Amino acid sequence: MTNRTISVQKAANPLVELSHVEKHYGKLHVLKDINLTVNKGEVLVIIGPSGSGKSTMCRTINRLETIDSGDIRIDGEPLPQEGKELAALRAEVGMVFQSFNLFANKTILENVTLAPMKVRHMDQQSAES
Repeated sequence: MTNRTISVQKAANPLVELSHVEKHYGKLHVLKDINLTVNKGEVLVIIGPSGSGKSTMCRTINRLETIDSGDIRIDGEPLPQEGKELAALRAEVGMVFQSFNLFANKTILENVTLAPMKVRHMDQQSAES
């Protein structure tokens, strides 16, 4: 197998894939058999009423919340459970919370790339990719 074959296979994987994901908070069943595929470059909007599980689902993708059952994969790989691999994943995943504070004098792109540039010392082109 050549490197080219590997990268073609890697590109074929969904960027984020949730399969039969379940999450409970006590008796409250917040995520019920969630199946979701997000491909690289795809834009996704998740909407729903308060308490419907939107934030919980996003928090499971970067393991701020653990799932009760199901499978979550990033680029074809299962989510890391702990340690450096989990820290590396979290460094690549961003979230905008419900009570967000954007800089009004900046564009959305400038707001989104500000943290990677300031905290991770990325150049603008890398932060935008």
